[in-house]
Amino acid sequence: MINLSLSEPDQIFWYVLLLCILAMVYSYYEVREFKKLKPIIILRTFLFGLIIFLILDPEVELTHSNSRELKWHIYVDRSLSMTYHTHPSMGTLVTGIDKLLERIKQRDISYSVLGFGNDLDTSWLQGDKSISDGSTDFGKVLESIRLQETDGLAGSVIITDGQINLGPEIPMESLDIASPIHVIGVGDETPLVDVAIHSIQAPPVIIKGEKADLDVTISSYGEIQERLNVTLYSGSKLVGSNLVHVSGGGSQDRIQFQINPIKTGEARYTAKVNALAEEINIQNNKQVVPIQVLKNEYSIALITGAPNFNTQVIKRILGKNPRFRIDHFTYKPNEYSIPMKTFWDTNYDLIVFDNHPIQENANEWLSSRRVFAKKLISHKSSVAFVIGEDVHLNSLEAYLSLMDVQISHRILEIGTPYEWELNSNWDSFFPFESLHAEMEISSNLPPLRAGIELDSTNGTTLSNYSISDVDVPLLMVGEKSPLRFMVWTSSDIYSLYHRSQGTKLSVMASKILNPVFSWLMGTGGSQEFYFRSDKNSYQQGEKVTLIGKSIREQGSFQDGFVHISQNGDRINSKPIVYDDENELLKTQFWASQSGQLDYEVELVHAGETTKVSEGSIQVQESQVELNRVYLKREPLMRLSALAHGSFQTWDDRHKILDQIEPQSKSEIHYAKIILHDNIWLILFILGILTAEWVLRRRLGLM
Repeated sequence: MINLSLSEPDQIFWYVLLLCILAMVYSYYEVREFKKLKPIIILRTFLFGLIIFLILDPEVELTHSNSRELKWHIYVDRSLSMTYHTHPSMGTLVTGIDKLLERIKQRDISYSVLGFGNDLDTSWLQGDKSISDGSTDFGKVLESIRLQETDGLAGSVIITDGQINLGPEIPMESLDIASPIHVIGVGDETPLVDVAIHSIQAPPVIIKGEKADLDVTISSYGEIQERLNVTLYSGSKLVGSNLVHVSGGGSQDRIQFQINPIKTGEARYTAKVNALAEEINIQNNKQVVPIQVLKNEYSIALITGAPNFNTQVIKRILGKNPRFRIDHFTYKPNEYSIPMKTFWDTNYDLIVFDNHPIQENANEWLSSRRVFAKKLISHKSSVAFVIGEDVHLNSLEAYLSLMDVQISHRILEIGTPYEWELNSNWDSFFPFESLHAEMEISSNLPPLRAGIELDSTNGTTLSNYSISDVDVPLLMVGEKSPLRFMVWTSSDIYSLYHRSQGTKLSVMASKILNPVFSWLMGTGGSQEFYFRSDKNSYQQGEKVTLIGKSIREQGSFQDGFVHISQNGDRINSKPIVYDDENELLKTQFWASQSGQLDYEVELVHAGETTKVSEGSIQVQESQVELNRVYLKREPLMRLSALAHGSFQTWDDRHKILDQIEPQSKSEIHYAKIILHDNIWLILFILGILTAEWVLRRRLGLM
């Protein structure tokens, strides 16, 4: 249909029209004797008429309609649970679906078939009728229906047992779907029997000798009324055994054990529940959970060569930690406050040289250098050098060389106080021990006297003197595997400690040395946070819970994320939240793909992101479907009711055909053309002007 509309002509329009008519009539009579000029007059008359017509703002409206047949979408559940129903069997299921599709086709109804499980696919009609997906993401079905409705959808038929173990559950109130959804429920309503270790709750890190609770949750499905034995092992040693009465139907029962690890390192606890004769899946009857056991005591040897003011500051800082045991060896003429045999025989986590070696014992320690090196390696001890005024440089240099550290040429004047600062390496080394707030006013930091100067090639400078463009190390750390070391080059730590008392920087010495001492002994730094999953093996489609804990109260963060990857490709990321009640960090994600899933934990502090933990879990393919092999009728009936459809069991599936009718959608296409804005009309006018110009040129009028 074409409809032309014009605006109402006003008085000016009629004046213009009258003048144009008079002008054209006059022109015609003037040239009526010259027949060659008549085409030009005709073109001008047509052009003026067209322009006058455009003054009326003409609009052309074009409308036409057509009818389009709408499709029905048939969604077939291709998850593994569909193959374990006794009624129908897998062969009967596939044959029955094909016959249903054939009857729909005979009624000239347009349809598409989509399989769903982990994802949607369209391969059923191409001959791929395998039913083997490890999980069911029903949310993708509803999302597909909503998407297709925008283009027109007659309705949907879903063939499923209703077992959803990935993504969102079926909504209980609103679907936001206008087209009808009919459901064919597959399977018996009595579930198969399955007993599993659902989760193991335990702290990710504990202190050796401390007792902790380990809770094992047992889940059971099917019609069960049994007493089962749940056992907990540490390696091959039986930790405990308890009986639990399970009632099936998806119920969960919790059994509590108490653990008291006596060895440091990773302790692996195995929880088992005995299998039932009727169980199909017994892989989930056993789970292993690792727990990191930290030392309950760290031994420190403090060796003082000559009395100095730094000694008490070091002992005071170390002594505030109840897990640190200090043996203080003070040199006296020809002897030590504690016999040195104790030092050589004892395994120390940290050895601190405090103003040591000195002139009086230099020869003794030079001769013991090789034995000392063997002690460090065999006992895996770390060493810290706090330089004093009486230190014997040749002996000190010999011991520093064990760490590949060299004394360099002096730039600063020894004994002269200089300004100093913590540099950017501090935040990289200790991202959760930021000292920016305390050091906002750096001029309040007491200057420290310069001591020896080091070549920082084989170490990392955390603090340096602020002298023009030259960075002279004040505090340097490093690692020569498996040894860690620290060197404090100034002789007056006590100045930093005592001169800052009563100011905002009163704890600066402790806040600098505590993280460094913890890093040296492996109690902090990159191992400040420990994370683990609630079990080691999952079934595809299960929810994974990851918990973490900081081993120090100072650990803090602004935000956190866990990134999940497989074969190096990131597949998911989830935020981390803090559980105030249990003082744990928690996050959850779906075990969506089988195989090994790797995870990395990143925490954000002071705007910087730091990786604090990593690990992996094993995901068993398809097994979660075996736990729930039954028809979940209620949510499917609710779904069909919300979508104004019907629900039928497999035996009554052909009744669905009464609800499936051919449908079409009438579409009206409308177009509006405003002539004075139309590019083709403008080109047409230009064509008329060009034709007149050509005629005038041929007649010699130009």
